[in-house]
Amino acid sequence: MAFSASFFVANQCFPPFSEAPRISSPCSTKRFFVRSSVSNSEDCEESKVIKKAQDCWKIDFSSGEKPPTPLLDTINYPVHMDNLSTQDLERLASELRTDIVYSVAKTGGHLSSSLGVVELAVALHHVFNTPEDKIIWDVGHQAYPHKILTGRRSRMHTIRKTSGLAGFPKRDESVHDAFGAGHSSTSISAGLGMAVARDLLGKSNHVISVIGDGAMTAGQAYEAMNNAGFLDSNLIVILNDNKQVSLPTATLDGPATPVGALSSTLTKLQASTKFRKLRDAAKLLQR
Repeated sequence: MAFSASFFVANQCFPPFSEAPRISSPCSTKRFFVRSSVSNSEDCEESKVIKKAQDCWKIDFSSGEKPPTPLLDTINYPVHMDNLSTQDLERLASELRTDIVYSVAKTGGHLSSSLGVVELAVALHHVFNTPEDKIIWDVGHQAYPHKILTGRRSRMHTIRKTSGLAGFPKRDESVHDAFGAGHSSTSISAGLGMAVARDLLGKSNHVISVIGDGAMTAGQAYEAMNNAGFLDSNLIVILNDNKQVSLPTATLDGPATPVGALSSTLTKLQASTKFRKLRDAAKLLQR
């Protein structure tokens, strides 16, 4: 049985991981779906990775052979990403996403949360210099892209197994794991502690805390923000507001509409004229 990947965008097809045409789409959010099937025929039609610019990605596995990832194969550590162009980084993210789906299909694990931060992980490791710069991933479910980009790709088949890789960041597993946690809402307080320690030691490295909109609802996150504002430490906090909060209010049709003061404040911010002007300016810089 054989496996390969091809992209379909706006009814166009091109070979696996070749340069994809840029598609102008009004969508800012894409959903990700995985569809699996098994074929006993050696001459079965190649499996396909389908990208729909309108609403979703789809991956159709027809066999178990590993998909080609030529660019990702050259990346063992973040330092290998330093000279990549924006187009290369986009291609790397696509290959990384495919690699995660393939790995998790074999081992099980946290798929959606890791897929949700693929581009973010690529961008952070391209811009910042780990392990000197500290990246703290809240919860830890979303650490798979980080693990692959920091020298652990060859061991991903052991994740969450005895003597294998941990399912979360683990400090004694890699120097790139700045903080180990399996619970949510801890990244800002952990990052603040590292930032204060850095200042006391007279160092100048960056500290980056990544937290989701769900984790931001916990008291620990608010306390950490309050303390960080008081201490005025140089701490970068990235809010991954993907509107995918895992709360008991979720329904069979998907997550319920977010409620609370934080959701209301973020909605007002995103609808403001200043925010929309800033977003439009950022889009122009990407062209």
